[in-house]
Amino acid sequence: MPASGQITPYIPPAQQTADELLAKTQGGYYTKRFVTEYALSADPCNKTLCDWQGPMPVTLVTFTGQRVDATTVDLFWETSEEVNNDHFLIERTLNPAKGFETVAKVKGAGSTRTTMRYQARDLNDFDVYTYYRLKQVDADSTFEYSSIIAVKGNDAFFTVTAFPNPGRYQDLTFKVTGLRNAEQLAIAVYDVQGKAVYQNDNYLLASQEQAVKAILPDLPPGKYSIKINSKNREAVTSFVVVP
Repeated sequence: MPASGQITPYIPPAQQTADELLAKTQGGYYTKRFVTEYALSADPCNKTLCDWQGPMPVTLVTFTGQRVDATTVDLFWETSEEVNNDHFLIERTLNPAKGFETVAKVKGAGSTRTTMRYQARDLNDFDVYTYYRLKQVDADSTFEYSSIIAVKGNDAFFTVTAFPNPGRYQDLTFKVTGLRNAEQLAIAVYDVQGKAVYQNDNYLLASQEQAVKAILPDLPPGKYSIKINSKNREAVTSFVVVP
């Protein structure tokens, strides 16, 4: 019962369910629940709890992830000790409150006190953050979750590159990366004073092309910059025009 004068805030059932699902994604959730449930049981020395001794099955040192390009994420983790470790499952989600899906499986080292390093690759082209966790599974099918990590979406990999650079204006090509579908681009080229020398707000680029070709007017030699906008993304680079 709350203390006199205190009011317990009302939490809607839907929010309670979401909070419970989110709690289950946290590292150590199942271990904590296991210990708490048995510790509070009527038997102060429940057999299962009293028989449970020794180190955790796996000592996880690090778990990290990084986006390699617009379609690929690499996951890395390291352990300092493993006991009867059968395998790891790599799980991901766009919303931890809605649960995770398994995207990869990596064999464990069994039992070892040697530092072990693991890596897995996930084909991931989501524009938004992706959340990952490890599910470590023992030989007897018991398991433990790692903490959750977040990896950025592919928006950061929308880029434009000029080649050849330096180059003659009629030979320049601008390579665009990060497109998955045909998109309408807004293209602008500026001189060193910031004056627009070329502009096209309706340039349609197919995803398989990935290059903007032969768009420039007769430009005098000098340094220029090109800015390309695609929906909510922007890419900028500089280039040099030679005689």
